[in-house]
Amino acid sequence: MQNEARKIKAKDILDDMGIKDIHYLGQGFEGVVFHDNAHVYKVIMPFFKGKNKWSTYRHLTFFFEKEDFKSFYHLEEVIEYQNVFIQKYKYEPSTPVDKFTQKDIILFLTECWQKKIIVQDCKKENFIRVGENLKLVDMDASVYYSDNLFLNACIRMYLFLHEQDNPQLKKLQRSAVNNFDLPQLEGAREFINEVFSSIIFAESKIAFQDMLINKFSNLEYEIYNAKTLPHLEDLFFSKIKENLYLCDIQISDIILNENNDFEPRLIAIGYKNLTPIKEKVSLLIKTCAQDVQTIEANIKHIVKQLSCPNGFYEVVVSIDTKQGDFARQFTDNADFEKLIDVVENLRQKRIIDRFVIYDTDETTRINKEWFNVETSQTHSATNIPISSQLYAFEKCEGDYVLQMDSDVLIGRIDINHSFLTDMISEIQKNKSVLFVGFNIYNQESKAYFGFENGGFVPEVRMGLFDKRRLFSVRPLPNTIDENLKLQLTWYRSLEKLQKDTGFCSIRGGDRRSYYIHPQNYRKTNAYSWMNILDRVEQGCIPNLQFSEFDCNGSFYEWCAPKRSEKMIVLSCFKDLSIHKFLRMWFSLISQTFQEFGVIFYDDCSNSGISIFIEQIIKPYKDRVTFIKGRTLQTKMQCEYLAIHYYCDNPESIIVCVDTDDALIGKEALFDIYKKYDMWGVDMTCGRVHQTYRLGPHYRYPVNFMEPRKTGGNVWQHLKTFKKYLFDSVPLSYFMYEDKEAKLSKRKWIEKCDDYAMMVPIVEMSSSPLQMDFINYYYERDYDKKDANREIKEQSIKEILEKPQLSPKDVVKGRKKFLSNLDMIEIDITFECNLKCKGCNRSCGHAPSAEVMTIDDIRHFVSESKFLDKKWKLINILGGEPTLHKDFLCIVEILQIEYADSFYSDVIIQVVSNGFTKQAKELCKQAELFKNVRIDYGSFKTKNLVDYFTPFNDAPIDDINFKDADYSAACWVASYCGIGLNKNGYYGCSVCGSIDRVLEGNKGVKSLKEVTAEKLQEHFKEFCKYCGNFKDYASNRGDFIPRCEKAPFKEKISSSWKQIYDKYKRRYE
Repeated sequence: MQNEARKIKAKDILDDMGIKDIHYLGQGFEGVVFHDNAHVYKVIMPFFKGKNKWSTYRHLTFFFEKEDFKSFYHLEEVIEYQNVFIQKYKYEPSTPVDKFTQKDIILFLTECWQKKIIVQDCKKENFIRVGENLKLVDMDASVYYSDNLFLNACIRMYLFLHEQDNPQLKKLQRSAVNNFDLPQLEGAREFINEVFSSIIFAESKIAFQDMLINKFSNLEYEIYNAKTLPHLEDLFFSKIKENLYLCDIQISDIILNENNDFEPRLIAIGYKNLTPIKEKVSLLIKTCAQDVQTIEANIKHIVKQLSCPNGFYEVVVSIDTKQGDFARQFTDNADFEKLIDVVENLRQKRIIDRFVIYDTDETTRINKEWFNVETSQTHSATNIPISSQLYAFEKCEGDYVLQMDSDVLIGRIDINHSFLTDMISEIQKNKSVLFVGFNIYNQESKAYFGFENGGFVPEVRMGLFDKRRLFSVRPLPNTIDENLKLQLTWYRSLEKLQKDTGFCSIRGGDRRSYYIHPQNYRKTNAYSWMNILDRVEQGCIPNLQFSEFDCNGSFYEWCAPKRSEKMIVLSCFKDLSIHKFLRMWFSLISQTFQEFGVIFYDDCSNSGISIFIEQIIKPYKDRVTFIKGRTLQTKMQCEYLAIHYYCDNPESIIVCVDTDDALIGKEALFDIYKKYDMWGVDMTCGRVHQTYRLGPHYRYPVNFMEPRKTGGNVWQHLKTFKKYLFDSVPLSYFMYEDKEAKLSKRKWIEKCDDYAMMVPIVEMSSSPLQMDFINYYYERDYDKKDANREIKEQSIKEILEKPQLSPKDVVKGRKKFLSNLDMIEIDITFECNLKCKGCNRSCGHAPSAEVMTIDDIRHFVSESKFLDKKWKLINILGGEPTLHKDFLCIVEILQIEYADSFYSDVIIQVVSNGFTKQAKELCKQAELFKNVRIDYGSFKTKNLVDYFTPFNDAPIDDINFKDADYSAACWVASYCGIGLNKNGYYGCSVCGSIDRVLEGNKGVKSLKEVTAEKLQEHFKEFCKYCGNFKDYASNRGDFIPRCEKAPFKEKISSSWKQIYDKYKRRYE
């Protein structure tokens, strides 16, 4: 476009301003452009008149701020002279743009996003090329950013790139406005994915642009790139065989690769040299078939934790051949063949050197050589394995054997501490020492002790012995019983020899290396003790573990470090690539808002990614809690564990980011925080760029009013919420409904965790909000976008059918529980043959012959039928219910006179201790009735039950509960139902048992008189004495699975001592 008169007029204006020696550059619809070799001057002289000044020139404000962009000039001045505006910016020599490259366009669009502007006219004539960079020179067609305008701008530029020779380009571009399905746009989705990835990369650069590799002088390094990097876990264990211990990973030179991931060109892996010791030491790990679920994780943990600073001569696994009826059995899923397969795989990967399967033909010989007895029995009278372990001792080739159970949890305060040198030295210095126990977690190191009077029983769970010395003291003292079983285990036999001969087994040592033994009740659900194993491995040990052999404290107490920041970012993953992790990680740590903590949850990855992550996050270790799961779980369970157990501030903003996705823009978290801080919102859902889908308009409008209508689109990333909202969601909402399964046995929702969380959270929210702009990069494989569709649909259906919640259901602090009037627990007797410590029926401390008669049961049935009461569950318990002389008759009445004739859907459950053969037989007979179920999980082998609550620790005796609202009750009321015993109906069965001992006779005498108000009075009266109320306070009164509870320690507080004293005086 050339207009000579316009050009002269513009030059005259500049001349009048004193701007001389100018050179003409060109003109367009908006103005005429000159330069003086220092600056460019654009005299605004639009062809089209009539707009007001602001409407015409407000776009110039986008360029006032001085910013470090390659595509845009900084407007140094906008001068108004003779009612004309003149733009002034830096002049640079340049060349015209003859065509766009993809690199040009990606950079330009990235910087448009960063400036939050849309340049509407992007033809090549509006750009110049300065060196390699594209520069916009027509600043007059820019408008404020919106997602829709930006996506359309991307499409225009895509067409400029791919259709620039098309004579109908302009027509095609105008056809493509909000119409992204044109055949010419076939590759546009991938192109826009690249644009957003470039945005993430540019916004994250501050986090990695100065990252260099600084090698430690005491380590050896190998340099890899992303393509040559081996499987990290395989590398870790293979290097141990080379006397190298991987302990450092550094990266540098980060690029955005062809897959839109962050790829380091240099990866430096550092190794510590392991110091061989002159003595040959065998590491022996003992296992059996019931360890199958966790044995791979156990062995890897042991080898990892013990292989520095000295390597072992050999690593051997001993496998007991017993396949059932285990001592202290914790699972019904033992699998001998699978165990062998897992261990063989570890051998092939050179994590272990070999494994030994016990040869039962050797039993007689072993018993003769070790104990001088004639028997072919492999286990002791108490069912403890003997001959298989001694066989393994014989097969070890080392001079010394460090033997341990496969379940030990090993901690290292200092990986450089040579525990082997310490332990071997004690044996060599003291000829009377047979065994050196591995140390436990102590506050201070201790000199070894136990040299006198035979010392301690040899530490069977983890200890070192001199093979030659141990074998020289055989045969060990032992005898056999009438069944030819050994009376003593090998370690008790050795203890007896020590007492008789002056030999000894010692304990103590340097606190920097230690082990912890997990009780079997913790293993009933592997996630619990595997998470504790992870905490031990990472050195996150609660102080209550000091001086304890067995694992102390509850699962909740082990879940540390807990996060309490204003904002907590939760990210769960499995088998993630390092490139995708780095994309997410750098997008996170580059955020301008930094008042956040992070929880990473690795759900049992097999790729070794955790080794990489734990090294990369080291500079941020105080802000990151890294959970390395060893058992595969659903994502929903991982998120629940992370939020519920590792976050302790109910006001924290929880931000959920999948680790294979990323935040778009370094202001993403600040934008969210502002909404909470200034607008008082309590949850947000974001706007997401989906890599597998493209459209001009945002496709997910949110329905906050009715989220159960197809999910209301409230699931979408970036999802955030206050922790107290998550805590208010009933646990059952994250699980499939199963009326026959206990809550702890139900299956977690498999897919669509975002629905499971966000639908109830939105229902309870008082101030929800959807964010204004796309802030989340959601990557899924295009070809797999419809994978697992059937499971997803099933999960969504299950989620949406849960009862609706509301803001009234929000709970801050302890939850309030009401009696479940659809379930009932009937204590048919208070007699018991075990009288367990901590019994919440007081069967041991306050025994009673009080029973429910057959007439009582028939009255309950007839009243239930008369009132049309359809019980979902009738629990028969006590005391020990099978001790009731009419036990089977009672079961029969409930089956025939209630279930068969009135309500066939009822579940009749028997809770027995199963301690005697008679109890087991009666349970089998009861189970023949159609509606009867036996709670086998309640069977016991002793009267000390590790997972019991200290029932007699009354909260009324604890000053911390002086203001407690006892009417709130605990989960027992809601999950187990009301109680019934000889004295009437109660808010829960425990209330009834307390009233029995107090002899208050406050039971409601008939079912028709039962009201919520009367049951609430029971809670006020009896919960102040109940240890359940106190013990479940850590979970706000809610359910705690057995595997998560602290080990039982009996405590009888002052109120209970008085109550029991009075009871005994009455009946003496």
